Amino acid sequence: MSNFITNSGNNNLKSRLSELIRESQELKFLVGFFYFSGIQELIDSLQQNPDLILKILVGLNVDCLSYCIVEYAEERDKQNVERILLYHQSVLKAINNDIFDNELFYQQASYIIEQITAGRIIIRKTRKPNHSKLYLFKLKEEQIARKNLFITGSSNLTKAGMTDQDEFNVEISDYGFDEAEQYFDTLWNNAISITEDDKEKATLLNNLQYKTLLKSIHPFDAYMYVVKSWLDTFYTEEYSSDIAYFMQKKGYRPLKYEIDAVWQGLSILEENGGVILADVVGLGKSIIASLIGWKMRKRGIIICPPGLIGDETARSGWKQYKEDFELYDWEVRSGGDLDSIIEFLNRPKNIEVIIVDEAHRYRNGTTETYEKLKTICRGRKVILLTATPFNNTPADILSLLSLFIVPKKSNITLNSNLVDLFRFYNSLFKDLAFITKNRNSEDPSKKNDAQRKYNGLFGNGEIDIKKVTRRAKILSQQIREVIEPVTVRRNRLDLLYDPEYKEEIKELSKVENPKEWYYELTQEQSAFYDRVIEEYFTDSQNFPDRFKGPVYKPYKYEGIKTEEGKLTRQEQIDQLSQDNLYDILRRQMVKRLESSFGAFKKSVENLLNSYIQIKTFIQNSNGLYILDRKLINKADVDDPESIDAILDQFRQNNLDKEGRKNKIYNVNDFTLKEEFFADMDSDIALFQKILKEIDSLKLVENDPKLNTLLKNVHNILNQPPKKGEPPAKVVIFSEYADTVKHLESSLKEHFKNRVLVITGGLSGTILEEINTNFDAVHTIQNDDYDILLSTDKLSEGFNLNRASTVINYDIPWNPVRVIQRVGRINRISKKVFDKLYIINYFPTEQGADIVKSREIAEQKMFMIHQTLGEDTRIFDPDEEPTPAKLFTKLQTNPYELEPEGLYTKLKNLMFNWKEQYPERVKDLENMPIRIKTAKPYSSDSLVMCIRKGKLFCVSQDFTDEEGHYLSLPFEEVLKRIECTPETEHLKLSPDFWQAYNLLKKEADNFSYRQSQLSNSEKAYNFLSYLLEVPDSDIQNWYPFILMLKEDIQNYGTLPDYTLKTIADWNNNGKPNFKHIIQELEKLSKTLGKDYLNKVKYGLKVYEPQVIVAIEDRIWN
Repeated sequence: MSNFITNSGNNNLKSRLSELIRESQELKFLVGFFYFSGIQELIDSLQQNPDLILKILVGLNVDCLSYCIVEYAEERDKQNVERILLYHQSVLKAINNDIFDNELFYQQASYIIEQITAGRIIIRKTRKPNHSKLYLFKLKEEQIARKNLFITGSSNLTKAGMTDQDEFNVEISDYGFDEAEQYFDTLWNNAISITEDDKEKATLLNNLQYKTLLKSIHPFDAYMYVVKSWLDTFYTEEYSSDIAYFMQKKGYRPLKYEIDAVWQGLSILEENGGVILADVVGLGKSIIASLIGWKMRKRGIIICPPGLIGDETARSGWKQYKEDFELYDWEVRSGGDLDSIIEFLNRPKNIEVIIVDEAHRYRNGTTETYEKLKTICRGRKVILLTATPFNNTPADILSLLSLFIVPKKSNITLNSNLVDLFRFYNSLFKDLAFITKNRNSEDPSKKNDAQRKYNGLFGNGEIDIKKVTRRAKILSQQIREVIEPVTVRRNRLDLLYDPEYKEEIKELSKVENPKEWYYELTQEQSAFYDRVIEEYFTDSQNFPDRFKGPVYKPYKYEGIKTEEGKLTRQEQIDQLSQDNLYDILRRQMVKRLESSFGAFKKSVENLLNSYIQIKTFIQNSNGLYILDRKLINKADVDDPESIDAILDQFRQNNLDKEGRKNKIYNVNDFTLKEEFFADMDSDIALFQKILKEIDSLKLVENDPKLNTLLKNVHNILNQPPKKGEPPAKVVIFSEYADTVKHLESSLKEHFKNRVLVITGGLSGTILEEINTNFDAVHTIQNDDYDILLSTDKLSEGFNLNRASTVINYDIPWNPVRVIQRVGRINRISKKVFDKLYIINYFPTEQGADIVKSREIAEQKMFMIHQTLGEDTRIFDPDEEPTPAKLFTKLQTNPYELEPEGLYTKLKNLMFNWKEQYPERVKDLENMPIRIKTAKPYSSDSLVMCIRKGKLFCVSQDFTDEEGHYLSLPFEEVLKRIECTPETEHLKLSPDFWQAYNLLKKEADNFSYRQSQLSNSEKAYNFLSYLLEVPDSDIQNWYPFILMLKEDIQNYGTLPDYTLKTIADWNNNGKPNFKHIIQELEKLSKTLGKDYLNKVKYGLKVYEPQVIVAIEDRIWN
């Protein structure tokens, strides 16, 4: 046998030590540190020699860097008590390391503790650091050939040192043994006792048993620890009186919930580079953002809608906040002019912070506007303000997050790649929505597609909408949990139930449940109302004279291939966007009818004129018809005014042959040419018929809804004010400018011009009139107006709290819009009225009593709901819609729509635990990591909680369709781990370790590929092609092209609009290299030639660390 041991092949130190241990009577080991992993490797041979004495002399301490053990030498002038303390700390660090987180160590730990207790393993610590590795063996007397030997070299007493790593050790028999032993004994006799001193031995054993992953933890303590760990990632106890003093000095009441939000926001900014301030409307997001800016002591820009900028005297809007909070060197700029902001930033200005108000306006990451905002935010701290962070699609949410997070290097998800995760979320979101919408479709192909998607998600079988709903709910929770770590979000219920804030919230006004106002129709008018909804603008094929919209979806008549799988990607996009525009328009017409007869008539007139002009253009151009793809993609169901602009642009495109022709159809080539013209004529006849009916029924000149408004508003304004309250003012909201214009003249005539009307732009004069007449905290208080009539232009950002009543002249089917509107009068800044009122308008029939009126209103609203379909987000997918339920939901108090947040619930839970179990809660501060426990449950599962910046949880039974583990929503986690002190503490099952090790290994592995090439893949492929181009001018750009490729592959900071631009350089296989060089120059100027290095420099990286694993077991 060779005397040299190198760990190559079978020549490893473990085998040799094991062999010698069995034949020895005493061992003396001098090692850097007493690694339990080394003893673990030798435990079989130690157990075979029960009388053996093992002396271990420790020369160094250990520390953990990035969760890996490293040795270090302590300072030489430390006292013995310090050395002993450092040794005990080293033991805790080592044992709590991932190396020992395995079944074998748990099994063998009791033996090691037993040997220490019995004195058969003796440990001392050298007084001075010692790096030597020396293994001395005194062999049993029956050994004839030799009595002693020793091994020395490079190997430490670790698994790696004895088996895996390349090492060099030498074994020496007898010769030199006495000198080596004398060296060891000298150090030993001068060393500090650890296990021979009763106190230190007890400390070591206590640490091993109760301060490491070996500690037995009751399920209830583990449950409390998980809750505490989750709360700790959101809440900061930090408090400073300087903020409260500053607020008081500036005339603002120092509310604790606002001050806490400032500290939380600063913490999130430091950790993630950005924060989303998302308190519900009226709770002071602008104040919180301004205070954060003040505390940061950096220069910044505030980007907001034009109407929120404020006046030059700094008495309103963001200019007032800028002045009040001493942000003197900050800029306030309009979000409508991002180009000038970019130009401003190109000059050396040292701008480090960007505040974006109403940030949800920039949620579409595929637009040029978003690309510009991304350019502005790049490399800066970002504060986004929005009251609706969760009411968006997954793609929208990713766009907002990407304004400050590196999408493929995220710390807010267990898997770092937000791009892949949100592609999966977006695909799932669309599939679930498609199943819900089309499971009972009259179109067989859509119904079959819904079934196919269902089978792919849930397995073959009849569609169970409850399964779909549950998965949609979990998806919503998953997405919410992604955004929550970077969001400050409280609603009024959170403040009301929070033990620290509830006294502050008592000083807010109470919002009463919505009241209904009825306007009476004649039987003929009522029948017409119903026909418009059920016949004229229905999507049912049962009404041949319905609105068909051929000019908005010409693909239906073109006769291109329609077999599944044979459409090009562009053809698919064209069909979807055309269907979308037609459907939005059809639904908007119904909503305009509900809004006002004036707006409805105006819209029908616009459609009729548009049709006539388009038909004339087709006739004069030999059948040419222009469709602007980019234009129809702008159609937004949440922006009704955009529909008018689109229709007008359609008309303009087809008036001028030189107009922008994005897609030109030749109607003469249509397979269904005759049907196209017949459907155009049918729609023209329908519009003419509707206009004739409106005139004959006198619905505009003698508008019953308007007449009711005049009467009821008169009654409100003439009510005597309550004691201590000013005379009431009223805000009337409508979605449509046409409705506002329809009401304007009558209201002004009836109320002697005490009506302020807002439809178009917000000039400085208009802003001054709004603020001085309706903002209770404005420095100037005028009383020129009692009524404010406006579109939703004023439903964001304005203080209108001198009004006590919001009248929704048309039903806001989106609940978020109701909250936005009411939030204008329900402000935290100043309480004016004890009670605030919401009015909703409903049609009924003449002569109906209150019960009958409600019944009629229910039926008509239900008809509208059925026609609008997906446009109304009222019912859950598995909820059976009925007229009565719909009416109840429309009349629900908007502040009851969003429940108390999970954070508030758990904060209260922890508060109660502190009162009930003070000692147990106190002990949570000393919990070891990698807790393992088991309890009874209704099913078998394992929940693993992992800390990676924040807390994430996974379970082996929660995966995607490909088997990748997904983060388990925390509310689902709580259901599984909830228990009490009386819950039975079970032993870990035989299957525990297999599930545990698999989760540890695979928990953060996730990937998702789309079936079609994304813009990022197209851009990456084209950049790869450019690196092969033998063009010297292109070759000069190789470093920048390589940087773009690296960004796309590993970081994902380029917005989708930029990626599409790069992909389009291919120009259908005919790239223009001169144009590409110009684009590269433009892009490098925008991004910076070394932009990616700055991204890398700012990254924070966290290693995932398991803190708790709770096994649920079926138990009788």
